[in-house]
Amino acid sequence: MTSKVYWGSPRQALLDGKETLPAKLDLIIDALHLRDRVNKENVCIKLHVGNDIGYSVIHPVFVRKVVQAIKDGGGKPFIADVSWDVAGCEQRGYTAEVLGCPVYPAAGPRDHYYYTHDWEYKNLKSWKVAGMIEDASFMVNFAHIKGHPATGFGGAFKNIALGCMVGETRGQMHDVNHFDRYWFKDRCPDAELRKKIVDSCPFGALVFDKNDPEEIHIHFDPCNNCMRCQQVAPEGALKIDAVNFQAFQEACAISTAIT
Repeated sequence: MTSKVYWGSPRQALLDGKETLPAKLDLIIDALHLRDRVNKENVCIKLHVGNDIGYSVIHPVFVRKVVQAIKDGGGKPFIADVSWDVAGCEQRGYTAEVLGCPVYPAAGPRDHYYYTHDWEYKNLKSWKVAGMIEDASFMVNFAHIKGHPATGFGGAFKNIALGCMVGETRGQMHDVNHFDRYWFKDRCPDAELRKKIVDSCPFGALVFDKNDPEEIHIHFDPCNNCMRCQQVAPEGALKIDAVNFQAFQEACAISTAIT
């Protein structure tokens, strides 16, 4: 069964306040019956508050409207994001005074408050969900849309999959691409040939291991499967396999399911 999607177009047919995006968000909030669903709930608004000078996130004006709707419905809202982004988020307008509710680091200021869930997937044995996320009784997944080098597209799933896990689990999720072997050094003992393999990539996706010069790593984000490396590498020495590229997407799906 597909979900019903409410769309507020940025296009204005008239020079009228009712045609603005904030006004259209009001209509969407009404259509979702948000106020009716949050009475006495501890509501986490999972939001990415950006970092450094990044501004391509949801404007505080829109966040305030969601916060107010939750409060009108009798809910107790708070905003949560990863600790390193919450630190300094006031520089981008994310303050309790502006938004109408507190902004918390999802796993505490030192990323030490979490709940552990066991689910074996490649290098991951357990997943650490941020404590503030799991303690909430209701979640509003208020996600912005962005490009992402590992998935191509980031939105509602990424906001939960990565934003609700502690940094340790996030790092392990990014490592799943390397779990299935793709480099077999015994099939390429020639150091000069290994250098030619690395140099063959026009995107810099192949690098030598920092500790073992006989090992080659693939950076999957810049790799575009041009297969130039396959023209240089001995047969069976280097695999360009879909399983490695898809692993991170699968990890994100599992993380979302756990959360």
